[in-house]
Amino acid sequence: MRIYKFLDAQFGIKSLSEKRLKISRLHDLNDPFELIPYDLSNRRDRFALQQSRQALARNHGMLCFSKDWKDPVLWAHYSDKHRGVCIGFEIPDDLKICKPVKYVSERLPFPKMLTLDDIDEGERILFTKYDNWKYEQEIRFFVGLTEEEDGLFFKKFDEILRPVVVIAGARCSTTKQELFQALGPLMQSVKLIKARAGFKRFEIVEDQRGFR
Repeated sequence: MRIYKFLDAQFGIKSLSEKRLKISRLHDLNDPFELIPYDLSNRRDRFALQQSRQALARNHGMLCFSKDWKDPVLWAHYSDKHRGVCIGFEIPDDLKICKPVKYVSERLPFPKMLTLDDIDEGERILFTKYDNWKYEQEIRFFVGLTEEEDGLFFKKFDEILRPVVVIAGARCSTTKQELFQALGPLMQSVKLIKARAGFKRFEIVEDQRGFR
């Protein structure tokens, strides 16, 4: 499965140079409804879900990707108004900790038994989001908090998270040589694309003229 990570130019180059991505801690996510898809009118239910969420957050974080790189809104919101880069990764199709988000318009009924060990209930908690976010086409990847540096956690590029393409935004000033330098030994296996605004549709496409 191909997934895409949008970054500004500075952190894009940094991620490529260090061969890793920064993991988002669950309490730092920008949506206060993350991992709480249920109706929490009942105080006891709120407490139970809060405890489960805190237990998960102690040892796990999240990487957020999109399944497409051509939406101009994603570039505008997550890649510094088209001045950044987008890194495409190839991951195994059967990776259970990485799945597309399911978008819902209403809060879900609270389950009779709240547990992440139940496959269906665990997926509902981890991979459900309010449908106003559906433009993100999010692919969510949960990872353990093992590699720490200065209070931040990272996931290294590897066979599970393998970079295969780097797309420079339509307004990105980063040169092809700078990207090659950041990639280092990966330059032989990673394709570089220069993006531009499409002529026929509201989409971002490959600039056939390449880097200029």
